[in-house]
Amino acid sequence: MEQVGEENVSRKGALANRQRADARALALLPTIQKLMAAGFVSHRGLANELNRRGMPGASGGRWHRNTVVRMLKRLGLPNRGGISSGLGNKRAADMRAERLGPTIRELRKAGFVSIKAIAAELNERGIAAPRGGKWHITTVTRLLERLERLELSSGRRRR
Repeated sequence: MEQVGEENVSRKGALANRQRADARALALLPTIQKLMAAGFVSHRGLANELNRRGMPGASGGRWHRNTVVRMLKRLGLPNRGGISSGLGNKRAADMRAERLGPTIRELRKAGFVSIKAIAAELNERGIAAPRGGKWHITTVTRLLERLERLELSSGRRRR
């Protein structure tokens, strides 16, 4: 008989844990929706941005790809493999590049013309790189190439 009582206690504990996790997920929902709308569509990108913002993970630690997957599933948000598909990533990268376009033009006008100088200034301003980390020569080069490609494809040329 005692064993049955222990099972009931563990079920109550599991139910309580699930309820706490649901409440935590609902509290994070607005933040996750804003991040997804801002172009953080990959699981890893969301995890990196949540860590950069200092938001503790599910058990008080850091966010990882799998904790984001679990959170999205709990919230019923898009969590299919296609969230990180090539086309989705390209669209997200294009949106990020378009948002950063005015900043890059401002930096160039202010005299930051080398790729290294642009990377340093973006880091100094606290602007996160695509995966949430720091800007490097390669990430700035890719951003500039993407901006040029977007400007050419739209038929406008900005300087």
